[in-house]
This record gives sequence, structure tokens and C-alpha cells, in this order.
Amino acid sequence: MRIMIIRHAEPDYDNNTITQQGHLEAKALARRLRLEGVDRIYSSPLGRALHTMQYTAEATGIKPVIEPWMTELQGWYITEPKGTDRVAWNVDGEWVRANRPLPSSEDWHQRHPFDKPDFYKNYEMLKTNADRFLLAHGYRREDGKYEIIQSNQERIAIFCHHGFGLAWLAHLLELPLSLVWTGFWLAPSSVTTILFEERTVRWAVPRCLGLGDVSHIYEGKLPISSSGLQANTD
Repeated sequence: MRIMIIRHAEPDYDNNTITQQGHLEAKALARRLRLEGVDRIYSSPLGRALHTMQYTAEATGIKPVIEPWMTELQGWYITEPKGTDRVAWNVDGEWVRANRPLPSSEDWHQRHPFDKPDFYKNYEMLKTNADRFLLAHGYRREDGKYEIIQSNQERIAIFCHHGFGLAWLAHLLELPLSLVWTGFWLAPSSVTTILFEERTVRWAVPRCLGLGDVSHIYEGKLPISSSGLQANTD
């Protein structure tokens, strides 16, 4: 099975939709996914994800399934040393990396500034929902890998969000969430592909085949939106 974690196209946050450029990105993405092949489509219920997804649903004729748990993460705010409040996935990486030793996937939530109890609680909820979703598609998580209940050869497109997408990626790849959030960025409408690699008949291990792929943007001769980057974006 391959899951494609797709960040919504360039956002118009104020109106819970996507910009004019975002619509062009979404159309280019739909052309790409129709050619590559998609078997199932899932989406966050937020407008910017839905309005990105609709082009792929129309191009492929696949009826999408709306999953409320795939919405953007809520309540994850951190006050940086200079007094700026930011969502946790936009915190300054310089500040996070100054705290040594670096966190692991087991103890990231015990390290300042990610040591708020609600952060751990909310991440555990995301993990539970993600594992329930994957079990419904044939893979049961155990000790960081997935037991193959039913081998699945489908390609699944998931239209979601920046913070959510990186958080799910951290869980799938057993990486510390704080370092994933401060070390990676997903461009609007980008595709991150995870293969459930089945090297044995019993176990599958998620493997990232491509992170934040924007080849459809280049194919469509469109500019790459810098939405979500915090500095020197030109």
C-alpha cells in the first residue's frame, strides 16, 4: 500500500479556502494523480483541504471520504524566547536544537518547549486515530512496525494539512515530532509518499519514497508557494 499525504494547495486562511494560485495548483495535482493512479481519496473537513481535493475527485471519479480526525491540529501554541506565539510546527529550529541531547521519538514530549501535557495527549490521540485508519486498510501497528492482516496494493490519497501531515509522518517513521516539525517543510499541494514495504509475509515497515514532491507544480509551470516558511523565502 502507498499512502500519499498531501498538503492542501496555497491557503486563504481568512476564508477557509485556497487562493487563485491554489486552484491552479490543485488542478495540476489532479492531472498528476489521475495519471499516476489513485484508488481511494480521504480528506480533512476543512475548506482548504476540501477545495484542493475536489479537483482530484472529479478527475478520477472517486467518491471522497471525509475524515474529521485529519483536520489541522488545534491548540498547539508555544511562546518563543522573544515573546512570539507560534503554532508548534513553526517554532524556531535554532531554539529547539540548542537543547541537548536531542530528543528521541520516545521522549520529545518531555523536552522544553514541547513538554506541555496537552501536546502529548493530543499526539497520542492522533496516533490512535491513524493506527485505527491503517488497521481498516489491513495493517496493525505493533512496536513501530505493522503486522500485515491483509496485504493491500492500493494507492490512497489523503488531503490534509502541514502540521498534521508532518505529525503523522513522525509517527509512521518513528521520528521525534519536535525535530520533524522544525526540520521539514511541506509546500502547498505537495505529495509525500509512504510505501508500506512488505519484506516478509508478516510485517510491513513504512518507508518514505518522496517528501514534499511538487513535480506537478513544475509540470504546470507554476510558482512554488512559500506558505508556512518563516524566513528568507525569496
